[in-house]
Amino acid sequence: MLHKCANPVCTVPFRSLREGKLFLAETFPADLTTAFDSSRRKLRRREHFWLCDVCSVHFTLRFDSTLGMMTVPLAERAHPRFMVQTAGRAS
Repeated sequence: MLHKCANPVCTVPFRSLREGKLFLAETFPADLTTAFDSSRRKLRRREHFWLCDVCSVHFTLRFDSTLGMMTVPLAERAHPRFMVQTAGRAS
């Protein structure tokens, strides 16, 4: 269930599909022992993510199999207020 913007530093609550941008991502289990069902098909999980109006102007979402869903700047000129500093990197 969507409850807020997918940007970790944004607190805007989800209210309507008319606002922001909705993303659908297919993810796979992190545990390789549960990655297949009994017929050896890969198990996929579909998840919805949402960026509010303000964040969707500056960011998009990208799924990384190790890190999960990441907020990624659309351009180098993204406003520093919305940047998320990750371990080992300065914004």
